[in-house]
Amino acid sequence: MSGALSNSVEGPDGGRPGWVAVLALWTKNVMEIGTAKGIGIMLPILQHQLTDQMWILGWIASLIAIGGFVAPFGGLVSRRFGAGYVMMTCGVMMSAAAIAGSFVENSLQLALLYTLLAGTSTGISQVVGNEAVGRCFTKNYATANGVARSGYSVGLIVFAPLVQLFLNTYGWRGTLLLVGAITMHSVASGALMVANPQPKLDQSSAYQTLPQTEHTNSSSAHESALRSHCGSLRKFVSKNFDAGLLLNARYWSVAILYCCTIYAYLMWIVYFVSQAQSNGFTLEEAGSFVTIGGIANLFGKISQGLITDRGVISSWTLVAGFLVISSVAYVASSWLTSYWTMMTSSVLILFSDGVLSCQTDVLIKQVLGVELIAGAFGWIGLKVALLTFAFGFLPGLVYDLTGSYTAAFLLIGSVQAVPLVPLLMLRYSQR
Repeated sequence: MSGALSNSVEGPDGGRPGWVAVLALWTKNVMEIGTAKGIGIMLPILQHQLTDQMWILGWIASLIAIGGFVAPFGGLVSRRFGAGYVMMTCGVMMSAAAIAGSFVENSLQLALLYTLLAGTSTGISQVVGNEAVGRCFTKNYATANGVARSGYSVGLIVFAPLVQLFLNTYGWRGTLLLVGAITMHSVASGALMVANPQPKLDQSSAYQTLPQTEHTNSSSAHESALRSHCGSLRKFVSKNFDAGLLLNARYWSVAILYCCTIYAYLMWIVYFVSQAQSNGFTLEEAGSFVTIGGIANLFGKISQGLITDRGVISSWTLVAGFLVISSVAYVASSWLTSYWTMMTSSVLILFSDGVLSCQTDVLIKQVLGVELIAGAFGWIGLKVALLTFAFGFLPGLVYDLTGSYTAAFLLIGSVQAVPLVPLLMLRYSQR
């Protein structure tokens, strides 16, 4: 830990354990976006059934990201129990949140379920899955990560019309029951990880306990023992939680990039259907925007790996370009009233997210190294949770106050543009 943060641990490039890890992370991503998007599509119905305040329901949908509060523990539990068992447990928790949600009577109960079960499982499984993929791939990490993250795209494509079909047929309670049953597929993918364990990192540089020198003076011995215990605690925290990252400027640069892009995208996921309806589009048309956009998101995730792994365009250039494109598209979407212009905006937003979500992971590994992936994703997850908890309700509140999504999506677009400053600073410092 005391060495350079950017020294990476070279490992095998894929193999069966690597692609099993990709499958598990892909499945988890499908189920996560299905759960979040399901709540997003049900917002108008839940507003009528549970509460009159849209901002409360938007906040509940964003609470899936609140699991970032426990994300720093992801690396620790993975090393203690094994990545496969952790992914299986998280799959059970995610499914239980949706199933139990079908029995709630008010918005508070729904918020507690999504916070304690869905949020916690998402926070832990995201860190564990990303670390497993990062350990297995070196040369083709961008491609493998793109395949794993394509699960979000598949979730958007599949769950948008599927949840709408469930709503029309079974109502919102039946829809949550079915979504919970589908989510149980994460348990099977976790079981495959148990049967195909991932390679372990070299722990030769880990902190070692030094032998203690005997002291004849009892007061001196007590003081020495106290210092030893404090030092052991500090080393335990630093080793298992990578606390040293919090003092590293490069970590903060990639953390700002990750947090802002995730927040902006999550807010779009939660509020887009309601925003499209306020612009005069039907629920079915809004669903078609998401479905086509999901295909663009899938293409973005697959194509970015083929481009950067082969050196066609650098990750820095790709990220900067799509930050600008997506920021403009977020802001413009609130003013669009024709079908094809709104479709174009959705495609640009979701294609950009496909590229950015994968390339931020690549930059984290490039800047910090594979041995710090678990710690980096854990602490970044905590920051995403804090950001979402503090401001996840804000677009909905702005809508309640103004009766329009224009200001809300202006806010989202501005947040998306913020990472350009630390990205350029980080790029300049890397030279």
